[in-house]
Formats: sequence, structure tokens, C-alpha cells
Amino acid sequence: MAKQEIKPIKVKDLHLWSENPRDPVDVSSTDYDIIKRAIDENPNEWNLDKIVKEMGVHYDFSEIPTVVFIEGKPIVFDGNRRVAVLKYLQNRELYSLLTGKLFFSDGPKGLRELLEIPCNVCDRNTALTNIERKHVNNGSWGTLQREYFLHQHRGRPKSLFLLLEEQTGLISNRPSLNQGFVKDEIFTEKNLKEIGFCVQDEELVSNYKDEQQVKDILGKASSLIENKDMTTRKNRGLLKQTLLEKYPESKEVIAGFDAKKTINVVRHKFGSGADEFRRRTPTTKQSNTLFGKKLILKNGPVNDLYCGICAIYEKFNGQENVLPIIAMSLRLLLDIAARTYFIDIGDTNAAGKDNAYKNFLKEAKKNLNKQQENSLVLNNEWLSDQRNLDAVLGKYAHGSIVYKQGDILKDSKIVADILEHYFKK
Repeated sequence: MAKQEIKPIKVKDLHLWSENPRDPVDVSSTDYDIIKRAIDENPNEWNLDKIVKEMGVHYDFSEIPTVVFIEGKPIVFDGNRRVAVLKYLQNRELYSLLTGKLFFSDGPKGLRELLEIPCNVCDRNTALTNIERKHVNNGSWGTLQREYFLHQHRGRPKSLFLLLEEQTGLISNRPSLNQGFVKDEIFTEKNLKEIGFCVQDEELVSNYKDEQQVKDILGKASSLIENKDMTTRKNRGLLKQTLLEKYPESKEVIAGFDAKKTINVVRHKFGSGADEFRRRTPTTKQSNTLFGKKLILKNGPVNDLYCGICAIYEKFNGQENVLPIIAMSLRLLLDIAARTYFIDIGDTNAAGKDNAYKNFLKEAKKNLNKQQENSLVLNNEWLSDQRNLDAVLGKYAHGSIVYKQGDILKDSKIVADILEHYFKK
């Protein structure tokens, strides 16, 4: 009979699981390494922002972590995301060094002071059985995560889907591929053989000598799924046929796998950025993230005000009735930034002027014109004088303009570039 016992364990003593199927890492990784990766490198898989919102201001003890003691250390087998959030909140001196941020303020007091939590302590097999029931059987994990779990922790042979990922990174870098029907009906042994690939000795191989050809074929095959040219209702399982229909130029390149020809191991690693195979369609929907991203600024009045503005926007979820406050605060933020900047360079006269922020904007435009690392909207509109930020901010402050979310977000991105240039941590 499985032995399970509820025990209180201090948050600082808990260790995150390096073999977490959500994002397995090197076993030597520290909690800091794992949380840094979760925030800065793999946020879509961990989705800690969502967990933060779900947790609210208190910890839900109906979902306690599953913990296994390994070599005397309590390892969190399930509940890593919640424990990661608690660790982040309770050691801000350490985690504030990360380039991403989960909270603009100190976070809920109840979570900061929750130094000890009840855990379901059990043996490894019981923990894995519980995880399998919770995440594998009910589909809360993606197909790739389930395949990793079944191979790594249940002794199953590596599936073709997992081999494809290990050798190319194709699936993890294209989330739309991480589906059951893609594994079972598209990237199958038969379909891959038809386009020149095969598995031999637990390695994905091909007849293609040129790595660019591998990239071209697998990239185009992926685009069929991303662009919904192949779905559970459309061209179901017809990989080669659909590939040649959409990319007729590939007829001269694609050939079925032939074991008698030269065989090469597939080693091309796909990146996460959009590539030449994805169809690009104009998008009019703008991100609702204030300032376009989370900024990490030097400690001081500029950072304090920035965090306060973000906290208001986040609390009210960008509702229309809060937009005037956000818009007006952009000018206040630049005014504080201007005075701080001029004081820092020893120009107290400029810092004391009523139009300090206007002079600061002129200075910023001059300096930012010399650098290339500013945002597209800033390059195209503010620096090229297509958008008069000074005039717009004045109208925001006096209420003489319609407060449109899209315009406010656009202006906040320009402000973000300016703040990052002068106050980045």
C-alpha cells in the first residue's frame, strides 16, 4: 500500500524538481536556475503569470505539493509552479536580479509570510503514480510532456515524437505542434519516410546531405500545422500530399527514404523565432501589456512610480475607466525621470524648471537616434517625428483627448524605451 503523509515543510527547504516534464533541466540546476529559466527563457511553458493570478492573495491548501525525500532533500514532484512563486516572493533580494518580474510590488503579504506549507510526502513511485493520474491521463500536459514523462519515469521507449524533439527542438519551439493528432497522424513513421526521414538505432536520420534541405522540409511541414492547412478535419494525416500541394517547388527535393542511399543523422536545431516558412498576415490586435514588456529599472523614484502605475493597470486589468489615470501618469513618470536624470548629471537648474520633461525628451530623442536597440514603434513614429509625444502627453494631462487604449499602450512603449535607456538596472 502506498504510504502518504501530510507534513509541514519550510518553503526555503523545498527543492524544485529538475526532471519536471514541463521543462526538464540539468540535475545540477539550483532553484534559482530553474526559476530564472521559468521567467526569462521558458515563460510560455511555466506560465507563472497565470499561476500568480490564480493564487490571488492566499495559498490554496486544497492543492498541496507532492514531495519525495531524495538523499535527505525534499524534492517537489508536483506543485513546482506554486512553490516557485512562493520562493520568488520570499527571497526578493535573490530573484530581483532576474530580467523578468512576476510582481510589480512586494506581492501579497499572506504569501510572503507563508514560510511553511503542508506537503504530501510519499515515496517516488507513489508520487509518479499521482502525477500520471493528474497530468498524463487527464491531458493537462501537452503531448511532448507526456511522452517525456512516460519515457523518463515509466520506462517506455522513446517515441518518434520525442526523438524528433530531442534532435531538432522543433516541437518545443513551435507550440502548435505539441498536440496528440500531430504525434499520431502527422509525424508518424510512415509519413516521415515518405518525405525522406526514418528512425534507425533510436536516431532520426535522412537521405538529405544538406542541412538546409532538412530545415526546409521540416519547417514547411510544421507550417502546414501552424497555418491550419492540416487539422483533425482537413487533410488529416496526408503530410506529403499537402506539403507538395502547398509548396509545389518541393517536388524536386522531397523523396521517400531509401535505406540503400547515404544516410545522415538529423542534427538541425530549430530556433523559436518566426521563420521563412510561416505565413505572415498583418495583425491589428495590439498587445495589452503596458509599456510593451516588464522593465527592470534601477531602484529609485522612477522605478517606484513605474511599479505603481503598472500595479494600478494590472489591478483593474486595463479597464476603460482607469485609462485616463494611466495616460496622465505617463507625463508624470517622464517628469520624475527628467528631474532624476538632471540631478544625477549635476544640472540642478534644468531639474528645477517647469518644462524639465520637455528638455528631457529632446535629450532622449537625440541620444536614442544614435542607437539601434529601441522598439519598432519608437523608431518609426517618435524618432521620425510622426508622433509628437510631448503634445500628446499634454493633451492626456489636460483631458483634451479621447483616451484610447491602443494609443496609450503605444505611447507607453515609447516611454519604456526612454526609461530603459537611462534607468535600466
